[in-house]
Amino acid sequence: MQGSVWRFTGDPDELERGYLRLAERIPASRHVLHAAARTPDGLLIFDTCPSEEAFRAFFGSADVQALFAEVGLVDGVAEDYPVVRAYAQHAEIDSTAWDGS
Repeated sequence: MQGSVWRFTGDPDELERGYLRLAERIPASRHVLHAAARTPDGLLIFDTCPSEEAFRAFFGSADVQALFAEVGLVDGVAEDYPVVRAYAQHAEIDSTAWDGS
């Protein structure tokens, strides 16, 4: 599992509204581990993908880049790393979460 951290700098209110518009377009069922937080200077998003290849394919696609631009999430800085361990709702999340196991 890969974890990516996206940092968007700008008006936190505007970026939050853009993020909420983005979230309306991506079903919650697609998220295994995801969080977004307002920062004093913008927005921080933490998201997971099943692999580095899936991360690069998803976020590198023209459709996804267009969607981010459409909602005003542009010029974000992203970092992506292998997840060592993750928890959600008091339970450990591992790679089996991606295949429904």
